[in-house]
Amino acid sequence: MKKIFFVFFVMFLTFGTLGNNASTNIGKKFEQSNTQLEQRFYWKTDITPIELQSQENKKQIMCMAKNIFFEAATESTAGKLAVAQVVFNRVNSEHFPNSVCEVVYEGPHYTAENGKKFPVRDRCQFSWYCDGRGDDPRESRLWTESQSLAKHFFLYRDKYIDITDGATHYHANYIDDPRWARADRRTASIDQHHFFRL
Repeated sequence: MKKIFFVFFVMFLTFGTLGNNASTNIGKKFEQSNTQLEQRFYWKTDITPIELQSQENKKQIMCMAKNIFFEAATESTAGKLAVAQVVFNRVNSEHFPNSVCEVVYEGPHYTAENGKKFPVRDRCQFSWYCDGRGDDPRESRLWTESQSLAKHFFLYRDKYIDITDGATHYHANYIDDPRWARADRRTASIDQHHFFRL
């Protein structure tokens, strides 16, 4: 009986040790493969993204996220990216302001009695900003997605092909064409928006 117990004890120690080593090796291989995937799919080896930790960059990303959310929250990823691209096309144009927030909030403002500035109703570049409704999104899946996409686009915008073909304007396809929406300047139609290069 003692011999049988001793044999089982030795087997337990032997295979138990092997099992621990095996799990350790599997863990190391997983970490290595995960690192390789990150390098392959997130361009860690061939691109230096802009610094996101500064307060100014976080502010710009939040402005972009709000514009994506209010203009295209329920649209496809392509629709969201197209809206983001128009903002950056404006930033890069000499005819518009030089930052994301300035582009998004461009338009006449007035100062209220409490000293705060507000946009003049229906006279801004993006209708959600001056429609008289609140501009603070509620926590939701769509708002989280908009923030994530804004951050990613802000980081890697130079890696994307401009699917709007240089558009600086767009409007919803369920409204009549504005005066500026010339057919010969239309560059794309994506989801619920027509895009124009003016």
